[in-house]
Amino acid sequence: MIQRIQTVYLFLSTAVMASMLFLPLAEMIDATGQFYVLDLYGLKEAEKGTMVLPLMPLTFLVSVAAAVSFITIFFYRNRIMQLRLCIFNILLQIGYYPLFFYYYYQARNQIEAMADIKISVVFPVISIILVFLATRNIRKDELLVRSYERLR
Repeated sequence: MIQRIQTVYLFLSTAVMASMLFLPLAEMIDATGQFYVLDLYGLKEAEKGTMVLPLMPLTFLVSVAAAVSFITIFFYRNRIMQLRLCIFNILLQIGYYPLFFYYYYQARNQIEAMADIKISVVFPVISIILVFLATRNIRKDELLVRSYERLR
């Protein structure tokens, strides 16, 4: 069952969440013209690379969500556990947004800057959709297996 479509969905979800570790979430510029980059590791000055505000809880949350997506692939023999892990993963990814906006506004207010949010902020929504599609297909497989057991 590892070659099922839900494996593709979960792998794509893993790839999308893992790519967030390397992409910026926002760019900020303060009144003096200093340029800052907000990524999952923290708010950094673009030129010097010095950390202004670390964001370790956000990094941890995205890393765990990517790991859960990847680990879920290998529970193909235990579809009920796969469903539970998918629901847990969706909850983790939904929890990303309040945490992100908290740190975003905190960083913006700390340096009093204008901010530009990047497209990588949408990646958890894409991942939630992919995990939801995987959940639907896992549920279909479970219903199919149960129907075959009734026929025996």
